[in-house]
Amino acid sequence: MKNPKLVVVEWRDILGTSGWEKPSEVDPPTFWTAGYLITKNKNTIKIAATKDEKGEWSTITAFPSGCVTKINYSPS
Repeated sequence: MKNPKLVVVEWRDILGTSGWEKPSEVDPPTFWTAGYLITKNKNTIKIAATKDEKGEWSTITAFPSGCVTKINYSPS
């Protein structure tokens, strides 16, 4: 993205168990991750935390789009 926006991505993680938990006790947790939105398409959303003087991004998190429940954009 040309002018990446600061965002907070709300997402649900996948959870698996290997015990005898009741189905009602197993629920995917929700998390929030902040960063600059650098790419977004129908399959993947990527945010980054750090940009160097050459314009290269670092500390990238890639989310499967299906796990993302909301993207909150920082006010401009």
